[in-house]
Amino acid sequence: MSTPARARPIDIEWISKVVKQLVEAGPPVMVHDTVADRNVPVSADVAAAPDGFLPLLLACGDTVWLEATGRSLGIDLARDPQTVLGFRVDGAAAGPVAPLLLSVMHAMAEVARPDMLLINDLQGPWQAAQERLRWDAKKPAPVATAHSASSVRPDRSGLRPAGPRP
Repeated sequence: MSTPARARPIDIEWISKVVKQLVEAGPPVMVHDTVADRNVPVSADVAAAPDGFLPLLLACGDTVWLEATGRSLGIDLARDPQTVLGFRVDGAAAGPVAPLLLSVMHAMAEVARPDMLLINDLQGPWQAAQERLRWDAKKPAPVATAHSASSVRPDRSGLRPAGPRP
């Protein structure tokens, strides 16, 4: 009888490289600048960086997985005021990478427009992830562990952006 293989920690640098390839293969990634009232391109490097938009993409993927299975993927995010979103990816719970990547791809496809992926359209799931993990803007963000994150029940707010698409 063989011994079951131990799950290895997920390599966030590798995930970042794969997400960068996904971003490069898809429609342009944009963010809406509300001050200038225009869409601004986001490079694949920034979109996939652990201190760029990767925290948002992984949190949205985690929301997809949580809604589908009732369990979190255990994404570890930490507050960092020097980053694009104020959060950086520190890691993810040990386990297979397929659920993580497929969930991120699903979240991106769910809000992608024919001509772009507008980061702002992922605000709903990003806010839901922050509320689910009870992050308070005045306190340092708690880091989700595989155990603590897997006990959270899904928020069924959905991934479709509110309102009509321009």
